[in-house]
Amino acid sequence: MECRGTETRQWIVENYNVVPVAHIQLLAGQTKHSDAGATIENDYYIFHANDKITGHREIIQCGMGAARDFLRLLNHEGLPLFNPLHGDGGAGGDGGNHGGGGAGGRRTEPVWHPVAKQLYNAIMWLIIIIDAQPDTPIFEIREKVYKFKDREPFHSQVKAVNTIIGKNLPGKNLTEAIDELRANNDVRDEMCRFDLLIDIINNYTDKDGNHMEIEPLF
Repeated sequence: MECRGTETRQWIVENYNVVPVAHIQLLAGQTKHSDAGATIENDYYIFHANDKITGHREIIQCGMGAARDFLRLLNHEGLPLFNPLHGDGGAGGDGGNHGGGGAGGRRTEPVWHPVAKQLYNAIMWLIIIIDAQPDTPIFEIREKVYKFKDREPFHSQVKAVNTIIGKNLPGKNLTEAIDELRANNDVRDEMCRFDLLIDIINNYTDKDGNHMEIEPLF
């Protein structure tokens, strides 16, 4: 959805219910087209914009200049930056895995369930690696895991992400795909630990309690 200029963004906020969805750090060599007109080379935001009359949903993808403007208009403090690299990252301020980007200052780090944290990191890595588009199943799972971050995710959600990995990374698992990126990226090892997810897949049972043989792909 084209969003170049403050007046355009003001009009969008007046006519659409705009909700920030994700704040993501690009890896070395990656770029994104901004709906505000520029090429994004650092971190970027994804917003949902639902028409207030028809309910029709548009997607907004933009760099930090436009994103800050939207966050200001929405009076929203901003989402955490998913930054899997060493260094603060981010084009304007609070970096790391907890940084903001909105009008407020540094926020208190939320309390995560350990499994939810590993699953969220796996999802975000997958979104970056396969360039997943908004409003696809991986984003839908991400939204639920993030919303209930203080609870253990349903094992079916872990299985669903495992399936998505298999469909999108043929011949390799997620850790192997991440390792291929290490040559050009200083990756945070703590954001590449998926042992709890592997354990869930190795011990997965169906609704009747019968063990299911599933290859873990994290």
